[in-house]
Amino acid sequence: MMEEKYDDTFLARWLANDLTEEEKLRFENSAEHQDYLQIIESVDLMEAPSFDKKSILSSIQQKQQIQTSKVRKLKTSWLYTAAAAVVLLFVGFSSMYLNADETFETGFGEKITVNLPDGSEVLLNAKTTLSFNENSWDTDRTVSLDGEAYFKVKKGEKFTVATTSGTVEVLGTEFNVHTHDDDIFEVKCHEGKVKATSKTQKTAILTQGKAFSYVEGKTTSWSFNTNDPSWRDGESNFMEMPIKHVIKALQDQYEFEFIAENIDTTQRFTGTFSHKNLKLALRTVFDPMEISYTFKGEKTVILRNAK
Repeated sequence: MMEEKYDDTFLARWLANDLTEEEKLRFENSAEHQDYLQIIESVDLMEAPSFDKKSILSSIQQKQQIQTSKVRKLKTSWLYTAAAAVVLLFVGFSSMYLNADETFETGFGEKITVNLPDGSEVLLNAKTTLSFNENSWDTDRTVSLDGEAYFKVKKGEKFTVATTSGTVEVLGTEFNVHTHDDDIFEVKCHEGKVKATSKTQKTAILTQGKAFSYVEGKTTSWSFNTNDPSWRDGESNFMEMPIKHVIKALQDQYEFEFIAENIDTTQRFTGTFSHKNLKLALRTVFDPMEISYTFKGEKTVILRNAK
């Protein structure tokens, strides 16, 4: 009987359970079937992206040595190719069906707009990461956020913004979320109604022009003018924000390093700074705080108490 060759296409159909009954039966009775099963078992146990072809090959060859002489040994080079093909197919299927997260990131001073599967829009501020699962979007409108973003959410099922410091839940509205690590959770409602919940379960229901923050253990609520300039217009604004987070925002916009060892970074700042003029931004933030600043080289600013 002529030997049958099992190429990558056949293996893909086998992994997808897409063989005919005749093909499946013929393959299960072949010498290669058990070898492929062992490769799959090895793939299931390994941590991507590591893959020890030599140990798998050795294991298969030892097993083959005790089989009857009717079972032919696979050629080493062919087995390497087969093992690699199975791993690539396995990783491909896993990536497509199990890890279907879409992730978007911005760099220093960069802003981008992300269109979600339902037509909702998210504008990302500098140094921000947004991710969501496109495959499950119809039943779970959840995005993960680290940084700052402005959301325009289409009406529909519940829409959730998940962060390490809190969550925001809406049905359809416009709002801004600012978060970073576990320290900052700030939500501003520009239209409609949102529910904001901090990681400590502090909850606020916000309507248009209302804001809520939970920053380093302190809760603050306030009203704001939705027509005032915002970071979307090139002007960041803050309410009772520890100066270290304002410095982080300056760094994200201008890609400068700030040396702040000689100031109290816990003191809080209320105000704005421009994204278009670094020297103006520094004066706006640090002069009212009585903090002096000195340029060192082209990309470093040293901060000191002015007194």
